[in-house]
Amino acid sequence: MVKEKLKKTSRKTRCTACDAIAASVNRLYSKSAPLLIGEALLLGIIALFMAFKPLVVLGTLVFILGCGLILFGLYRLIAGFVVARPYGGGWVDVVFGLVNVVLGVLFLVYPAGSMMALLYVFLILFLFKAFRALVFAINMMRARFGHWVFNLVVAIALCALAIMLLFWPMAGAVAVVYWLAITMLVYAVADVYMFIELRQLKKSVAD
Repeated sequence: MVKEKLKKTSRKTRCTACDAIAASVNRLYSKSAPLLIGEALLLGIIALFMAFKPLVVLGTLVFILGCGLILFGLYRLIAGFVVARPYGGGWVDVVFGLVNVVLGVLFLVYPAGSMMALLYVFLILFLFKAFRALVFAINMMRARFGHWVFNLVVAIALCALAIMLLFWPMAGAVAVVYWLAITMLVYAVADVYMFIELRQLKKSVAD
């Protein structure tokens, strides 16, 4: 009799634990599943739009950047007049705010030219980094230290890519848009995979 009571008690305990796990999984599924599907759809739609309309995406990014510069410039401009700074430091905020507002207006009025100028700034910085990597690789080659062959090949490739993009900057910009689109598609696929795994977990707990 005592053994039977112990068996019944253990069964009830296991059932209670199973019910608690099932309830926890159901709550997780009800909260996470809509978010995963919604995020996957949103990222997928944005990625497809970016893949088919890269120039429109670039124009939109320039517009957003222009608005952001204007808002940030106005904030710094107002802060320069309102916030008291020791030793007259508020004029720095005023000048910096005016520069940001002017840049933002230029981005909105001349989006194509502003985008090209911004691309050339990034490309020159990229070329500078590539030449630094090349000098470092050459020094490693002279010292015969480390994986200098691999570093030299990578540095030469980066320099060639930077020089090529200086002649065709829009190709680099479009490539960045495609890279962002591929990244968003990967995240969308990951969300779908997590949804499938969560659904299978719910079914296994229910069974």
